[in-house]
Amino acid sequence: MTRPPRFEQCLKDLLADPRSDERALRRCLRRLPPVGIAETVVLRETGLRLINDVSVEATWPLGRLRRLAMTLAERGDPVTRAGLFVVGREIELAGAAPAGTPAQVLNYRGCVLAEYEQLHPAVDHFSAALGADPGFVPALVNRALSAMELGRTLDARSDAAEALERGRDYPPARFADRLVRTLLPLAERSPLPVSLLAAEHGVLDLLRTYDRAARPLEPRDASPWDEEAITPPPRPPASADAAEHNHYGVVNGRIGRYTEAIHAFESALARDPHFARARFNLAKAHQMAGDHERALAELRGKNLPRREACTVRARSLRALWRIDEARAQDAKADGLERRQRRTSAPPGLPDLSDLLRAVAREPVGLEPWSPERIRSALAQLTRMSARGRHGEAMQLLVRMAQRPAPTPGLQARLHERQAVALAGLGRAARAREQYSAALALLPEGCDEDLRSRCFEGRAACAADGAGKAGKTGTAGKTGKGGKARTDDLHAALTSALRASDRAAEARLRSLLGRAAQASGHPHAAAAWYRSVLVPAREAEDWQTELDALRRCAELADRLGHADRSRTYGDELSRARHRAGDLALCVDEDPEAVVQASRRTLLACAPARPAAVGSSSRELERLLDHADGLRGAQRRPADALACYYPALAVCLQREDPGETERCLTGMGTAYEGLAGEAALRALTELARALGEDGRADTLRSASGTLSDAAGVMTDGEAGELTECARAAFRWALALGSRRGDQVAQAAAVSNLAMTEARLGNLDTASRYERWALDVHLRAGADDRARIGLGHLVRIAERLGDEEGAARLRRRREELDQRGEL
Repeated sequence: MTRPPRFEQCLKDLLADPRSDERALRRCLRRLPPVGIAETVVLRETGLRLINDVSVEATWPLGRLRRLAMTLAERGDPVTRAGLFVVGREIELAGAAPAGTPAQVLNYRGCVLAEYEQLHPAVDHFSAALGADPGFVPALVNRALSAMELGRTLDARSDAAEALERGRDYPPARFADRLVRTLLPLAERSPLPVSLLAAEHGVLDLLRTYDRAARPLEPRDASPWDEEAITPPPRPPASADAAEHNHYGVVNGRIGRYTEAIHAFESALARDPHFARARFNLAKAHQMAGDHERALAELRGKNLPRREACTVRARSLRALWRIDEARAQDAKADGLERRQRRTSAPPGLPDLSDLLRAVAREPVGLEPWSPERIRSALAQLTRMSARGRHGEAMQLLVRMAQRPAPTPGLQARLHERQAVALAGLGRAARAREQYSAALALLPEGCDEDLRSRCFEGRAACAADGAGKAGKTGTAGKTGKGGKARTDDLHAALTSALRASDRAAEARLRSLLGRAAQASGHPHAAAAWYRSVLVPAREAEDWQTELDALRRCAELADRLGHADRSRTYGDELSRARHRAGDLALCVDEDPEAVVQASRRTLLACAPARPAAVGSSSRELERLLDHADGLRGAQRRPADALACYYPALAVCLQREDPGETERCLTGMGTAYEGLAGEAALRALTELARALGEDGRADTLRSASGTLSDAAGVMTDGEAGELTECARAAFRWALALGSRRGDQVAQAAAVSNLAMTEARLGNLDTASRYERWALDVHLRAGADDRARIGLGHLVRIAERLGDEEGAARLRRRREELDQRGEL
């Protein structure tokens, strides 16, 4: 299908026309060519580009485009009318207001953006609406609600108060003012994001009830501004029944009055011991008050709402660091939810292309995606999969499937990303189909790197299928699956050899060794493990090398070759020393480091930990909020109160990337607290010296310097620095498990600064130099510059002025190379 250039030019002229909407639309309709199915597709593509642009400037052309689509739908023939109507409705749902003043149009799109959780551009639209009409109360209401969810409590309080002052008889203004005043004490008591606090207290839907015009055919609540939902009712009389006491407790729990809520639920249970909902509410109130043991005790009751009880139980178990039990409860809740929905598939998106084909009653070939758009989507899919957001990756893949890819190679890459997402969702059979579809588009000798990943992924899916078959009692069928897995691993190894990918070669040889060992062939397994060593060393994949040496030593010992076992053991020690295993030449097992670091950090955990959900969206929101508290707002203590529940979620989800991010943030926050404690101690020391009038002799001066040097290693500052060290070592151990030297180098660099703070300058210099070498080899020049700056300061503290000058010159050379 050829693109209609005249129609595209008319659209561009319409969107750029400086005249009023009516005049611009009339001029466009006069010049517009006949509209068919091809023009409808172009109209939708233009609408999608404007929908993705969330700026205030894009709101006006979006409204023009909607009016054009609806006008053409009214005038068009039956073939194109339905498609044009769907396009216009799609643009309208994305934020194009049906009609109204400039303030109403901007307020409408701001509400739609806020409903899609794009709060920052929503606030920009509400501010623009107030710029057009300073007395427009709905924009004040909506900006107050959005600012509250963003944590801008002062702005929310100011906007809500102004809205109430301008419209005391306006229900949304009264509601917004009461809701903001309800949430403010909760936000002051807890450092968690306001959106999570609102969800925990059951008022998130109220917080996201925006004041906007209703869409056509949209069902609206007759009274969405219900102040009674957040207004405590009068205390029930002595003659009140259990339901009245339960209602009184629900409203008090919703506004954060936990003691009143607990007493009310206990009164309800005293009147009706079998009132399951009151018992569940009592457990929830104890959880919100931070008493997780009492919450779990109440949840042992019978006839509780099963899925909700599992979710609440999982939150309290996570807060108590009983991670395995929490994981089991969340899995049970997910199973009950899937059973209720009767499906486990992620929500899909409608394919408008199929609708347009049906309307046209003739084949319509859509233009393929541009290579740049495909590459951008592939990068986004890779990030989503790395963070475990496989459901969101599937939604993006559904959108990308609406149009073809420009080349078979890019289409194969989309198949591979879809296979990764499906495997992450536990659908090994469908993932295997997608890997096979990708391989069908890749002839032998073409893109061997991708072929190797597809063969390896398909082998992993076969292993998952064999494991499930064994669990279900069909183990007799796993022999064929094991052979298919081995064949795929051999094919992946062949492609890796052709691509000269030594890291993939080492990894695949190790997997083949494990397959041979699992099938009862120890001699073949030992041969495969020995073949791992050379490519692993050349690729500097020392974790795979260490694993292969360990397995070689174990197999040699099992086969009765004691001399070989000792030889491999000696080689393993030398390899660990070369690679800088964990804390660079510290001979500790990664699991031992993790357990020791975990004990250190949990000993400093908050006494009343917060209970949070375990979804990827909640985790990302919590980590972003904690990073903001630690960085821009300089509130490390509040940041740690968010990092701790986030760490529990990361451990339950077994997500190494997010766990490393969380631990790095915790270490940095603890360093900030240690710096504050050291500053207080030094201030106190200086005050004491000033009062005593000491330091006038050499002996007293020496004692003063000794006291100052001990500030960072003793007392509160020393304990906090040890916590930072534990967090960085834990992150380092995770990088060791994954064999990711770049991630390790970042953790080692952080650890170096902690060691320098503790006065271990030689150790800090050795760590930082190792990290610097890794960053330079990986091309991470920005991190290398930071590392060189750290080394300059360490050299100056060691009194090595010549070494510091050399390091400065290296940093200047790196800066010049970056400018070129």
